[in-house]
Amino acid sequence: MGGTRCGTLSAVAREARDHLSLRVGTATLEQLDRRARRDAQPKSKLAERYLREGLQMDDHPGINFVDGALGRRPAVTGTGLDVWEIVETVRHNDDSIARAAAYLEIDALLVEVAIRYYGSNREEVDAWIERVGQIAEEEETKWLRAREALA
Repeated sequence: MGGTRCGTLSAVAREARDHLSLRVGTATLEQLDRRARRDAQPKSKLAERYLREGLQMDDHPGINFVDGALGRRPAVTGTGLDVWEIVETVRHNDDSIARAAAYLEIDALLVEVAIRYYGSNREEVDAWIERVGQIAEEEETKWLRAREALA
């Protein structure tokens, strides 16, 4: 997860550390080694990420984790939408799950999946919302300066 980015990672960095020893099948360990080399990160960090995300996905069916330019983040499976996007859409629709679902053109149950995840991981999702908002403001400022330069 190198050089990380948002809520989940910063929370993990602050978390107390402990040791876990386990036996892993040879094929699984080889696959982990290959992935760790590909991603240029220690396999212990990658294994911890898989464990943490797997637990989250078990606790929140319908949630998966995706990589992107801004980092790794929780998303609602099958929608192409990040949890933070759905939460923001609900907020912009007077906290109405039905209106947010209609706007996003997804089933209201999928909006509920995002809201349940948010309920358990507010700090992480709020950090994403804040970060994306900051980036949007910076990009708008750049765009306005470019327009002024042309005037």
